[in-house]
Amino acid sequence: MAEFKALAWTAEYKVLGEFNIVGPMSARFGIRSGKVEEIKTWIDINKPDVVIYSPRLRSSQMFRLMEEWKTEVRDRTQLILEIFDKHARTVQAKLQIEQARLSYEIPFVRHQLRTRMQKEHTGAKPVGEQTGAGEDLLNLRIMELRHRVAMIDDKLDKISESQSMKRKKRIDAGFSEVALAGYTNAGKSTLHHALTGSDVEVADQLFTTLSTKSTELTMVGRRVVLTDSVGFISDLPTSLLRAFNTTLMEIAESDVIILVVDGSNSLQEVKRKVEVCMDTFSQIGINSVPIVTALNKIDLLSAAEVQARVSMLRNLGARVVPVSARDRLNLTDLVEVVEGLLPGLSRYSITLPYGDSTMSMLSGIHEAGHVESEVYGGDGVEVEATLSLGAAQKLFKMLPRGSLRRLESASPDADGSGRTS
Repeated sequence: MAEFKALAWTAEYKVLGEFNIVGPMSARFGIRSGKVEEIKTWIDINKPDVVIYSPRLRSSQMFRLMEEWKTEVRDRTQLILEIFDKHARTVQAKLQIEQARLSYEIPFVRHQLRTRMQKEHTGAKPVGEQTGAGEDLLNLRIMELRHRVAMIDDKLDKISESQSMKRKKRIDAGFSEVALAGYTNAGKSTLHHALTGSDVEVADQLFTTLSTKSTELTMVGRRVVLTDSVGFISDLPTSLLRAFNTTLMEIAESDVIILVVDGSNSLQEVKRKVEVCMDTFSQIGINSVPIVTALNKIDLLSAAEVQARVSMLRNLGARVVPVSARDRLNLTDLVEVVEGLLPGLSRYSITLPYGDSTMSMLSGIHEAGHVESEVYGGDGVEVEATLSLGAAQKLFKMLPRGSLRRLESASPDADGSGRTS
């Protein structure tokens, strides 16, 4: 209920009252008729503009409740869509939200059509020439909605292709990808700003971030991009997961995920929210990407409370680093853990023969890794540098045979063994 009320506040509603429904579900209204009457009496007295129901209602149930209560009724999915619509900033986010909203609207229009036909016709099902103008308009509306959803699909596919091309260019340039993920309002955007100095929007509200924001993260000898993403929430509608598939794939295709957890919640809430995040990871197909849990907002906790949360998360199998994004506490420790999980670096001896492309290749090595030395000789430039495997392979294709030699590993293996070869 607290989370549901927070959603209502985020959507800028004033909450006049609440009802906790503990009885069995009803097929007709979603709740028992006695409770429908009780709420109707409350509505007649308090005159709310809208009643919001959680988790969700079938279209038929929603229409019956509106007829009984004589007021607007919306469910949790519509509330989340309303919040998303307020916070959308990019073309992609706006299209994703419109797609989800239209897909959600089609069953309601269908129900209107069925209801009108049942009221207007008796006996056998009417044939085409017997349908009224109202039915024609509703059928036309359904066709328009489906056509618009298909157009949005095409536009999102093109945006997805463009983003894939940008990501491929980053990989070709030697970048590793680190993604921030977590429950909504856990502090992902604050952590993104603290680690990169980016100008992402930061606010104490649910779903402040709806589109990805990628910024370079400084690591010695590496090129790393840190991506902020949309927050998760319990019972996130499947339509929204589908709509935000392109955004969520940024998480699935990363090299390391930083799972940001709001440590200021109770132990039970921390556990619940982590389980929701892990469920969402499973739904979007994240299986083998290493995860680091950043226990955020430790500035609001005592040492004993921090330790209790760390122990609980470790019992769930998580790698945990307690941090405060706001006060920039333990961020170096977090970056070191992330770095240990990224693909290993190696030291290379590189000979760059003189030519038209020599200086551009040297500049590329400086950008892609950490140059330890460069010596200008008679035949070319001798360079020793620490590079990722991807950056080394790119150079290998550009240089004459024998110009690139691997000396030794420059960072521990992902399993922490620290072996070199």
